[in-house]
Amino acid sequence: MKNLWNDRAVTASIWRLLSRFMMVCGLAVCVTTGPVYGESEEPYDPIEPVNRAIFDFNDTVDIYVLEPVARSYRDNVPDTVQTGIGNFFENLRYPSYLVSDIFQGKFDQALDHTGRFLINSTLGIGGLMDFATDWGLPVHDEDFGITLAYHGVPAGPYLMLPILGPSNVRDGVGRIVDGFLDPIGWVGYSSLSAGTKVAIVAGSLGVKLVHTRAGLLQAVETAKESSVDYYLFVQGAYYQHRHGVLTDGKDEDGLGGSDDEPLEQ
Repeated sequence: MKNLWNDRAVTASIWRLLSRFMMVCGLAVCVTTGPVYGESEEPYDPIEPVNRAIFDFNDTVDIYVLEPVARSYRDNVPDTVQTGIGNFFENLRYPSYLVSDIFQGKFDQALDHTGRFLINSTLGIGGLMDFATDWGLPVHDEDFGITLAYHGVPAGPYLMLPILGPSNVRDGVGRIVDGFLDPIGWVGYSSLSAGTKVAIVAGSLGVKLVHTRAGLLQAVETAKESSVDYYLFVQGAYYQHRHGVLTDGKDEDGLGGSDDEPLEQ
């Protein structure tokens, strides 16, 4: 029996069976439950002292490392290159978009995202250029945390994650699923050398982090200047943004902005 469990082929088969079982269960949830659109959730922050400590750490790293690098990136990298980098990472979100669309039963969005991926991956040279938007295929902001919320999974306690920023237990689980769906992580299963794998993954994630931070320079500066408690401001803004994504930009009465216009992050 010991040798059987040590057999990699047997172990892989077991994991495949478990994965299929989880997929069937997830699809069953999609069929038996409908979307949950309630009022915006109130933050539940039972470990606020710990979260504030992590928040202060993140802010220190941001002030002395991320913000200066992001400003240099914004000021020195040509706009066309920055746009291409943003398009590239957006295109890589397709697996996460597709899974989230299917688990929410949003098959029209799944078609939009599939069309976007095919067009931008080919004509857009690996996603560097975004022809799909100009051709009427909009981005619909989705992730697995939103999928869980869509089916009524409560947010749970608020969490401030090191470097990654605000989240909660539900969205944290969603991040793990999205991480497995991120093509950057698939490099680890390639035949490349260990050093090459680390360089590709670390380099990609670093560029993505700096690019994202550069897009938030003005927003963060304004928030710090206008808020009495920056921690609470970030917390409230996070929950408001997540509720907007969940409701596709519509309020409880079904009114509001179109999901064709994604919220800026």
